[in-house]
Amino acid sequence: MREALFILIVLLVLFGLTAYRYRRQLRFALELWRTMKGVREIQSKSVRESFEEPAPRGELVSCSKCGKWTPVNTSIKFGPTIYYCSTTCLQSKVKA
Repeated sequence: MREALFILIVLLVLFGLTAYRYRRQLRFALELWRTMKGVREIQSKSVRESFEEPAPRGELVSCSKCGKWTPVNTSIKFGPTIYYCSTTCLQSKVKA
């Protein structure tokens, strides 16, 4: 029984010294693991959200400035047949 206890104590001391010696590498590995875990959570969340959001339905119109196709309900109407995909396109067209 004493020999087993002595061996256990020696192993714990060796483990402690090894952990102390490689503490920077262990800290880096722990931070890397936490970062990868966070990335996986963000990816799984974005995948779930992408399946939950249905694609907008309705008529599509072309932006008069850049040509991007957007739904009528999200585009900016400027006149009877002129549509812009964003305020940036509208402002750049007005300035020009």
